[in-house]
Amino acid sequence: MLPTPPPSPPATNAYCGPPCNPEDRIGQVLANRLELTGVLGTGAYGVVYTAIDLHTNVPYAVKALSKVGLDSRQRKFQQREIRLHNEANAHPNVVSLVGILDTLDCTYVVIEFCPEGDLFTNITEHGRYVGNDYLARRIFLQILDAVEHCHSMGIYHRDLKPENILVTDLGLTVKLADFGLATKEHLTSDFGCGSTFYMSPANLPSELPRILIWPE
Repeated sequence: MLPTPPPSPPATNAYCGPPCNPEDRIGQVLANRLELTGVLGTGAYGVVYTAIDLHTNVPYAVKALSKVGLDSRQRKFQQREIRLHNEANAHPNVVSLVGILDTLDCTYVVIEFCPEGDLFTNITEHGRYVGNDYLARRIFLQILDAVEHCHSMGIYHRDLKPENILVTDLGLTVKLADFGLATKEHLTSDFGCGSTFYMSPANLPSELPRILIWPE
């Protein structure tokens, strides 16, 4: 039985050479139109950049998924992420997938830019929802709507957490993002899927130390 997700690909690619630093792509222009301007974040399978459309000055976010050094299972995960995000795209509380740019070394997924960051930062650093029950309820219902929309299409996100929910409209709107672990399988033998910090105790790997609450 294989763990989920598969091991991360090595940080190498044909564009910047080994080793590859995320900043090495800054300034690159995709399709003679979309310039990568900064790094928004990095993860196990890709780097998310800020970008600007040189023709319209519209900002975007671009997720760069390296193709180099991938085995067949890793390629399958990348392709599934793009396909399922595209299927779930047509909902106001799912981050819009604008387009795909494919090169020899990398697949660039162009998505809408949410400059207010993720829900985790808005909660822990900005305190945006502290004491505002109306606003907290509003965004919670939007998250439920997005998840219900995905489930109605047979798509199961499997990594719901504040870091994967983006904020717009001065905190009034949230959008579900990052379909890297999403699946359409109703039954699966996958384990270790998702983020440990957000798992219920019963789903944590048995080798993790038990957290004691004193007094018991």
